[in-house]
Amino acid sequence: MASTQLKKPRILFLVTEFYYFASHKMDLAAAASRAGFDVYVAARCSSLEAKGGPGITIIPLSWERSGSIFQALLAVIPDVFRVMVVMAQVKPSVVHNIALKPAIVGSIAALGRKVRVLNSINGFGFVFYARSRMARMVQWGCKFVLKVSAKLNDGRVILQNADDAGYVTTRMGINAAQVRLIRGSGIDVDLFQPVPEPPSPPVRFVILARLLKMKGIQVALAALDVLRQRGLEVELVVCGAADPGNPSSIPESQVQEWALMPGVTFKGQVDDIRSVVSEGHAVIHPSLGGEGLPRALLEGAALERPLIASDVAGNREMIIQGETGLLVPPDDAEKLADAMAWLATHPMERERWGRAGRQKVLGEFTSHHVQAQHEALYAEALEQNNVP
Repeated sequence: MASTQLKKPRILFLVTEFYYFASHKMDLAAAASRAGFDVYVAARCSSLEAKGGPGITIIPLSWERSGSIFQALLAVIPDVFRVMVVMAQVKPSVVHNIALKPAIVGSIAALGRKVRVLNSINGFGFVFYARSRMARMVQWGCKFVLKVSAKLNDGRVILQNADDAGYVTTRMGINAAQVRLIRGSGIDVDLFQPVPEPPSPPVRFVILARLLKMKGIQVALAALDVLRQRGLEVELVVCGAADPGNPSSIPESQVQEWALMPGVTFKGQVDDIRSVVSEGHAVIHPSLGGEGLPRALLEGAALERPLIASDVAGNREMIIQGETGLLVPPDDAEKLADAMAWLATHPMERERWGRAGRQKVLGEFTSHHVQAQHEALYAEALEQNNVP
């Protein structure tokens, strides 16, 4: 009698942009495959990306773009219906929603289905930073959806820093047993090999971030102006693309005006981060809040560059004050300028902190660490009786 091959369980990754999944989260597909899943990814993608690859099926998915919190709220309903169609097509055992928007949409779409929901919150972003009445309403709605999902779909909430993990348990009321702390996306430390810093002066500070007000680029530019008025030979290199669909997006006209400032270079989207960071002396991340665990800090540290960042959740995971870098108050150009000036004039500390940062990455933030934690999470989902 012919044997019947058992159908493998399916995991569906829900993400807004496939290029982000490919650059930051592809290791998760490998971890899920090793755990025993057939892997599907639903995301906005190009026709070439939609062809997929070995062991992965790509499902093109349109997302409503929104330039304000109100527009984002209106976009939830059509997004939910589109995701429900995808879930009906794939019939996953596990849905892994990556980032806040997919987490909310995917959690709503999964209600009533026998499916384990994993919600990776890579920072709570602008929505939880804003203080308007509309923002507070959206915050309440997000909290409600995540809590209901954890209860009805036996969900897990995955956070990138300890502050967010504490917030989810104490402020959202989600059971601590359903919360996982997996810090960041992981760094390929074989790919990110240290390179000696270039000659100085000038001392070059690098920002790796989308062009959003939340990333504090305007604060760094103000700090640079302070430093140049003090007579220090410093430069600022900003790498990152615009994000028109984000309420915190910086207008192109403003970027063009900033690009005329002396000592400032806007490089746009950069394919090889390593070359840009290697040409600099330090990486700075002056974000205002809403971070998960900035990959920019991990990449800079892996390349043995010292770090300066605002003292907000997420940044604190990587920076040990006076050991791998400096933390400064958010939205404080003078304090940021002081930190940049100190680092610019202490080359021996730059070298020592860079080495310490790479050692911290090697011990806590490699791709291996992140893959192993996710593989255990996926294996746990397979073992549960309520997952087919």
